[in-house]
Amino acid sequence: MSEKRLVLYYTDPVFLKRFSDYLERKTGLEIRCVTFTEEAPFLDWIRKGQASLVIGKEGFDIRPAEERGIPFLVFTERSEGTNERQMPVYRSMDRQARRIRQCWRIPERDAAPQSVCRLLGFYSPVHGAGQSVSAILMGLNLAETAPSLLLNLERYPGLRRIIPGSGGSLSDLLYYARVQGDPLEHLPELTEYLGPLAFIPPVREADDLLEMNGKDWGFLLEQLRSGGGFRYILIDLGDGIVRPEEILKYCDRVYVPLREDRLAIAKWEEWREHLEAAGGESCLATQRPYRLPPENMPEWVDHRELRLMSWGRCLKALAEAEL
Repeated sequence: MSEKRLVLYYTDPVFLKRFSDYLERKTGLEIRCVTFTEEAPFLDWIRKGQASLVIGKEGFDIRPAEERGIPFLVFTERSEGTNERQMPVYRSMDRQARRIRQCWRIPERDAAPQSVCRLLGFYSPVHGAGQSVSAILMGLNLAETAPSLLLNLERYPGLRRIIPGSGGSLSDLLYYARVQGDPLEHLPELTEYLGPLAFIPPVREADDLLEMNGKDWGFLLEQLRSGGGFRYILIDLGDGIVRPEEILKYCDRVYVPLREDRLAIAKWEEWREHLEAAGGESCLATQRPYRLPPENMPEWVDHRELRLMSWGRCLKALAEAEL
């Protein structure tokens, strides 16, 4: 395949560099990216240069590309809609590359392989930072795209009163893991649904969590990852886990909600020092700290309404980056 010349226009230079570096170095495609942060020189280059594909900021003047018959896409900060030209900036780089391949009709087999199932942990050393609501909102968004499962590992999560189940719970699944049985055999009978999101109702007794050791957690998570049929498994850790790093080490990414105040940041820094001492830099590499909008935690309402609130919009952006 001959070299493709991709012309990019977006006002955030950090995003542009990250985007172009990924395409040029990691996709295996012969791409030369030309980037602009201002519209005037971008349009002038389209009129005079030789572009294979143009991607511009939402609202840019598409006429120069149309006049020259150059295919184009549009960067947008909104979620993906029905417009086939949309290129959401919060989408993962792998999906961005696949969209570009579609424009150039390059077979998908050239794309980097994706893991069968990703484990996403939610944990924060800062209490009340929005960890549980974040896990639910992220799960609801991911479940619209691929099968997703939520596990809540708090001692007193309160969810059993808000989302009544049929009787089974995570306590049963943990028992099968401890005796090295077959958790997957019992998974269908224990699974409930919140909209599109599958979840196992939390434990009946807090001590059920304390009886699990690192080996038990490893066995259970590997069983769910390899045979549960899920693309994403979200793990909401809480005070029910004495050593959260025994579970977080299995996670492909760890989302860490934080608050802005000085004490919250100090707690996070101390926790990072502990992780580094316990397991080295690899324990820190998967962390994704983020801050929710400054409004107070939203009241629990219907999950569809919850997703429309400010926290819901924030987690939607994070989920789109994960896809």
